[in-house]
Amino acid sequence: MAEHPDKKCVVVMWSDEKQALVSYTLEVDKVLAVTQRLFPLELPLEDYDYNLDDEFVRRFGGATLNLLALSNPELKPHLKFTPAKD
Repeated sequence: MAEHPDKKCVVVMWSDEKQALVSYTLEVDKVLAVTQRLFPLELPLEDYDYNLDDEFVRRFGGATLNLLALSNPELKPHLKFTPAKD
């Protein structure tokens, strides 16, 4: 994997027109400029014993897709995973 000198963020969106998930890599400062007035959802690694294992990734991915589906209801029928039990 190529190393990048500048810190990047990944932005994921649903394109109803393309029926596709679309991701972009953007510089952190550009994302912060757009999101500075928004309330972030933070997941401190300490809360997960600094261990991003398979279960964390599954839950994180599922939660991310569910969040996208809230504002993109056409995505919801395509989500076929079992919700995490808390």
